[in-house]
Amino acid sequence: MRRQERLTAKQKPRKCPKCGSAKVAMILYGLPAMGPELARDLEAGKIVLGGCCTSDDDPCWQCADCGAEIRRTTG
Repeated sequence: MRRQERLTAKQKPRKCPKCGSAKVAMILYGLPAMGPELARDLEAGKIVLGGCCTSDDDPCWQCADCGAEIRRTTG
């Protein structure tokens, strides 16, 4: 099993650090209420759903093209 490279950024990157795609989406955790705005953002790839179980080390963003997950650095 290959270990996935750990990608980090201080803020949402303009391009994916792995593949260079500009389609970097925010990951939304929890159980959001589905409405027209959320549906549009999901369809456009601006947001991806991250599930309802969270930890202290969850990624904040995900590349819509290659699936790379990017975590926020604090320092």
